[in-house]
Amino acid sequence: MIHHDLIVVGGGASGLIAAIMAKDLGKDVAIIEATDRIGKKILTTGNGRCNISNNNICSPFVNFHSENNNFFTKTLNKFTVEDTKNLFLSLGLPIVELENGKMFPKSLQASSVVDILRMCLDDKNIPLYTNCKVTDIKKSKKFIINTNNEEFKEFSSKKLILSCGGKSAPKTGSDGSGFKLSKILGHNIVEPLPGIVQLKLDYPYLKALSGIKFDGEVSVLVDGNIIRTEKGEVLFTDYGISGPPILQLSSYASKALYKNKDVRISIDMFPNETKEEIENFIYSHFSIFNYREISSCLIGVINKKMISTLLKDVGIKDIHSCCSELDWKYLSILISRLKIWEFKCTGTNGFSNAQVTLGGVNTKEIDDNTLESKIVKDLYFCGEVIDVHGDCGGFNLQWAWSSGCLAGNSAAEK
Repeated sequence: MIHHDLIVVGGGASGLIAAIMAKDLGKDVAIIEATDRIGKKILTTGNGRCNISNNNICSPFVNFHSENNNFFTKTLNKFTVEDTKNLFLSLGLPIVELENGKMFPKSLQASSVVDILRMCLDDKNIPLYTNCKVTDIKKSKKFIINTNNEEFKEFSSKKLILSCGGKSAPKTGSDGSGFKLSKILGHNIVEPLPGIVQLKLDYPYLKALSGIKFDGEVSVLVDGNIIRTEKGEVLFTDYGISGPPILQLSSYASKALYKNKDVRISIDMFPNETKEEIENFIYSHFSIFNYREISSCLIGVINKKMISTLLKDVGIKDIHSCCSELDWKYLSILISRLKIWEFKCTGTNGFSNAQVTLGGVNTKEIDDNTLESKIVKDLYFCGEVIDVHGDCGGFNLQWAWSSGCLAGNSAAEK
């Protein structure tokens, strides 16, 4: 049996920082990682650039979410964005700020972040056990940790940090095992759901729209009520819809769908113009060019590949007839569609394509001052395994750094 005073289960962003912080306080700490190397999920963030944080993070932390929305405040206040910048700079990694407050390593390579953290483990002589998937944990006077690795079959520790991640992007090692281990230790789990993920739509012409991109304003409606609105580039796919605004809204859709509520996605293709302005333009445009085909009159107004589908949706059967032959009631419907194009949302694109997990260990069972379990003494949590998630744009990695720092410091200091 291998013994360390503190064992961190999970070599992702939060677990690595937790181990580094504990070591800096003189703790005998080791990391157990299920896969063959650390930081796999870090490599996928920010389109391979690693969106390490966001400079717009500040109290009251409106970009963070949990069933218990006061839980994350103390953690984020104790280890701030400025602390994150200073920490990585001290490790040899300069940070730059780009669009919308998003922060990246100066190299714009996610691999730089993983390399720096790996070198830090080496510099501090923190033992790392890879290819060790934890299968069971028991607690009496100390923790007994069993793995599937024949060489490193059993560990013991006085204290334990669970930083196993959630269920999103399972190819990186986030397979939900942290939730199973938490349950073994007596904790309850808020239902894990996919977040920051593409959405599936029920629409008969999706294949015709697939691949079309345009800028617009998107709203998610739950049981007829607008919950949140985002602007940005929208992308239709053969299964539904994607793009930055969709990813931001997807968490609301995911939760509502789980509760069997009616979820709709509404798109405004002209968010900077009023319906009256669009109405005046369309009526004038179709009057001036009434000798042209109906489909031709929308060229230059919207994406050409979208025209035939939109006209079918409006109910115009012969899109090649002259505008002069068009019943103008259809123009009224068309104008409405340009401002409110509504789709029924039927699901998400699943955990395999999700960037984050909604849900996790119930925060009512965790001390927000230390991230120690209220149920099991000397057990701590950090990162995505906890029921906390952030918006897209560096918020989730900041939660990883902040919670990892607090868990590591707390476990080392007590």
